[in-house]
Amino acid sequence: MQTSSAAVANRFCYYIGAHAVLLETDIRAEVLSGQTMYPVPFAPTWCAGLISLRGELYPIIDMHHVLQGQSFNKTPQLLLIQHPRFPPIALTCDGYPRQLKLSQDALEAQAGENLPGWIPHTLTHEGSRLLAADHGRLLRHLQRTQGS
Repeated sequence: MQTSSAAVANRFCYYIGAHAVLLETDIRAEVLSGQTMYPVPFAPTWCAGLISLRGELYPIIDMHHVLQGQSFNKTPQLLLIQHPRFPPIALTCDGYPRQLKLSQDALEAQAGENLPGWIPHTLTHEGSRLLAADHGRLLRHLQRTQGS
């Protein structure tokens, strides 16, 4: 019996509470540890503050607020993502991202109910639901609502 390696896709996901959020294949991510988060007065509700990294300032998206409607209650892990069409930005998450080996069956999109617009569908992996995110759509939405 011959196994095809093309039938398996390596993908990464990060967690927000019980939600597993799948990263797109064209996004680069870096785990940040020991970073000081600086609060920003009058920032939008999605903004958890700023971090200073290698001489640059990056905003932090409070993914707990964006996805669950409430801010994190313990110190979150920070994940710096680099989307090909947006400047780098940090996200709050719970723990380190995990690598998944997704079979072709797992990559079949399933319609999800009551999902935010930046999560077009879900996937299933080993009995768990993965939120297949469109981080570009999320970043566009946050840019449009920045003043609110």
